[in-house]
Amino acid sequence: MTARSQAATEHHAAGVVQVLVRRVLSALVIATILIGCGYHEAPAGATLEESPALATPPMPAEPSSPPEPLTLAEHASFGAFTYGGVWQGMEPVVSLELELGRGLDVVHWFMNWDHVYDPRMAEAVLAGGRVPLISWQPMHQDLDDIAAGHHDDYLRTWARGIKNAPGTVYLRPFPEMNGNWVPWNGDPQALRDAWTHLTTLFHDEGAHNVRWVWSPNVTDEPRTEHNRMEHYYPGHDHVHVLALSGYNWGDTRPTIGWRSFEEVFAGGYARVTALGPQPVWLTELASSDAGGDKPAWVRDMFASTAFPRIAALIWFDEDKEADWRVTSDAEVLRAFQDGLGVSPMTAGLR
Repeated sequence: MTARSQAATEHHAAGVVQVLVRRVLSALVIATILIGCGYHEAPAGATLEESPALATPPMPAEPSSPPEPLTLAEHASFGAFTYGGVWQGMEPVVSLELELGRGLDVVHWFMNWDHVYDPRMAEAVLAGGRVPLISWQPMHQDLDDIAAGHHDDYLRTWARGIKNAPGTVYLRPFPEMNGNWVPWNGDPQALRDAWTHLTTLFHDEGAHNVRWVWSPNVTDEPRTEHNRMEHYYPGHDHVHVLALSGYNWGDTRPTIGWRSFEEVFAGGYARVTALGPQPVWLTELASSDAGGDKPAWVRDMFASTAFPRIAALIWFDEDKEADWRVTSDAEVLRAFQDGLGVSPMTAGLR
């Protein structure tokens, strides 16, 4: 080999070494960077997982639709006042239940302050798993006298009687206090004072199984600022249930006329629900069959979704100013059975 050839060979070898050195150094630099960033060599046969930071994010969930509002047929209890019921024993109540094909959840009756507490009435209602609701009316007792304690001996007999009842009793004193047809109308402050005296006395007597139902009429009569239902409200601490009375009078009162279920109760419901968070009962409601389609009125009542806080519908079942009865005709009865989910095959069976 000549000196020139040997020099060329040595020069070529040196170039190869330099290239190899640069490649090794580059590999070391890359490895160092990868290790510093948290990348490690996977064991043999392992599958590299995608970095969480680089993973494909999940698709956002579809926004859920708001739940469909429940109808009154789906969420409200059903009860009734029956003419003669409880006072004449349970037969009128049972008779209506047989016509409907189901039991009543609430049984309603009226008592004046001239009546002594009779434990047999509430006991008979409670024995069948029903809820007793008593509208308690001081027909001859002055509100100021009640607040002053002049009737405390009488009230204590009621408090002690209800205390011993085998269940919860709902009391509805001074019903429809914003209506000028009742003697306890006209003095909101006196009524509030009488109400709070009443509830305090029952509490002091240990009648903790009583529930107080405050129940104005759906409209104020007279419709004056002084007589607004809100002025009669005694406060959250003295009321367990907010309630309303309302009727579709139809042609029996032409100045009022035929009104749908929602038209009857919309205004009053908005007002009482603004007073507090308590459940709402319709403690008196009914429709005439004069001037419109009563079966359709009943079906619309059960199908309504406008009143989510209504917890109980309590029908006034009497042929009085109008024929309010559930059984005023066969189609009306069928509308009730449909709303209550009762098969006509089961109605009338003991």
